[in-house]
Amino acid sequence: MAISKLTKLAEELSQTEHARLSTDSLAWMKKKIQELRSPAAIAMSMAKEKSRRTTTIKLGRLYCFYYDPKTKDDLPYYDRFPMVLVLDRYPDGFLGLNLHYLPYKYRVAFLRKLFQYAVLDKEDEIKRLRVTYDILTASRRLREFQPCIKRYLYQHTMSRILTIEPNEWEIAALLPLQQFKKARASTVWQDSIEEIRKN
Repeated sequence: MAISKLTKLAEELSQTEHARLSTDSLAWMKKKIQELRSPAAIAMSMAKEKSRRTTTIKLGRLYCFYYDPKTKDDLPYYDRFPMVLVLDRYPDGFLGLNLHYLPYKYRVAFLRKLFQYAVLDKEDEIKRLRVTYDILTASRRLREFQPCIKRYLYQHTMSRILTIEPNEWEIAALLPLQQFKKARASTVWQDSIEEIRKN
């Protein structure tokens, strides 16, 4: 069975016995990421892993999928392969945080702040995050959520929904998986930083 680059990196990182990304392991990850070439190829390799595919969206979990927004003609830009932490579910879709709207270092810093809302299993490993829109809006420390909050419709999901396991979250946040349309990633990230600083 094909194993994605994300799975391989998560396995390699776990062998270094770092539960979280320390300074040393962050440097290791940056070196590994420099070796990667095509974001689209990484996404495709993830999509081939059958164990990632799910039909059940759970609150506080992280997912990737191909997406074609209903209002794409009206949007200044959009991400074709969002990485979304799910906050709420609706009959026709869900609300979540697309971490791709943040530059890499912001993503990791934001995730680490959100770990304070982690629900742990018996081995003290993260199962999910107990984060809501109300929690995000009530805290000035979590302003990074503002450019990330997005609503997704099941009808416009163009692929299987792929689960990213909690032990892979920080690694996934550092991977160049974003596929922005109508603008360069640098433009999107600059807009996001300005939005965060204004609030």
